[in-house]
Amino acid sequence: MQNAQARIIASSSADNLVCAAAGRISTTQGTALEVFARTKEKENNASLIEKVVGSGHTSTLEHQFFTVAFDSVSVFTEEFVIEFRLGSFTVQSRRYVDYSNAGFCVPPLPDALKPRFTAHMQSLFDDYARLLALDIPKEDARFVLPYCFRSNFFCTMNARELLHMVLVMTKGRGSRYPELKMLGESLTEQLRAYFPNVPDLLGRHFPPAGDRTPGRYAPPEDFGSIPQPQPQSAVTELRALSPDDPMQVIAEAEAANWMICPGEGTPFAPEDVIPGERSRELELVYAQFGIRNLSLAAVTHLVRHRVQTVLVPHIAQTVLKNTYLLPESVRQNQEAYSIYTEAFRRNTQTLGMLLADGLPADAVQYFALAGNQLDVQCAMNGRELLHFMKLRTCTRAQWEIRACAVSLLRQLRARCPELFRHYGPSCYVTGQCPEGRLSCGRQKEIRELFSAEQ
Repeated sequence: MQNAQARIIASSSADNLVCAAAGRISTTQGTALEVFARTKEKENNASLIEKVVGSGHTSTLEHQFFTVAFDSVSVFTEEFVIEFRLGSFTVQSRRYVDYSNAGFCVPPLPDALKPRFTAHMQSLFDDYARLLALDIPKEDARFVLPYCFRSNFFCTMNARELLHMVLVMTKGRGSRYPELKMLGESLTEQLRAYFPNVPDLLGRHFPPAGDRTPGRYAPPEDFGSIPQPQPQSAVTELRALSPDDPMQVIAEAEAANWMICPGEGTPFAPEDVIPGERSRELELVYAQFGIRNLSLAAVTHLVRHRVQTVLVPHIAQTVLKNTYLLPESVRQNQEAYSIYTEAFRRNTQTLGMLLADGLPADAVQYFALAGNQLDVQCAMNGRELLHFMKLRTCTRAQWEIRACAVSLLRQLRARCPELFRHYGPSCYVTGQCPEGRLSCGRQKEIRELFSAEQ
């Protein structure tokens, strides 16, 4: 995988001192500062960390942080990495950045297939540029970009999560894909500068992908006959809301925590809890929902909400499903419509021919286009749902994920209007818009809209 790289560009300033002190503090007399001061004088910090980690106490590694620059990797790698929930990610936006000359990764392929692969992927970038020339917004034109296009992002993780991620990349399900394995091996060697033997210690307890249930994380070897592409719209479905009476549970939690002072007889009012600085009671409420036909581009907006359970199928499933999002801006422009729909038709045809000629199964996901769709399952607690709605029902949100959020909110309000009528965009919930100069300037109109919406 040429040019793609992952490089550690920053780490905690105390190096491994904090991890070593954390390894000592549970069994050492003295205050936290005294233990840390003595640790700075020790020469066996590295071996102590290895001993503690070897005993299974890997939480000590969580005190060391690393920032990794993922440079010119495929967006497939980006999607894989952001699955790891204990990380912070900042990604170069496809809504605002022109990707005409971003370039794309070429996976290991038989020599006879490389020219055809390269020519096809370049044709999709040409389609993207033609759509931009027709004044199609970048956030809509990007749907024809293939999932081998180069992505750039920063990722910050603690050492434990980063080591876990590189093990998944080198020994687990990621090891099936040359790009992920190469990046994981590079990060492993960089981590040895901080924890020389820890990667090997952890690796001994990590079963390789081949030792797991056969096929569990692998794409099919035979994709069969790929269906013709069909446009579809996303559909959001609220599948479960628990407990049965969210208002009663939240009220009891408020009283137990003295958020409502005992003896005052103050009734529970959700409008007092929701804008508050400590709305932990909302975490007792859970919603499980699914989104059918969500574009790969919109998946990135969904998964960046870290406090949730989100199940995203393998990207290669888009090939077997082969539905795609058709933006209204494209639908209304005859020339753009022709370019856009032809891109999906040609992509299907080319993939089918290359598969027949020996395209490896581990390269199929690079043919997914950003507008191709998956069915996603999610579960969020009430507090994260509030955060999700504040961001995703805002007019500044990307239009597809906004439509999904508004649909979900309507269903939540139908199930428990007493609580969820207080959910909505930030200007509706708090009375303030956080977007600054990018504000839509329609706060009064938006507040009235969500107040009337049932």
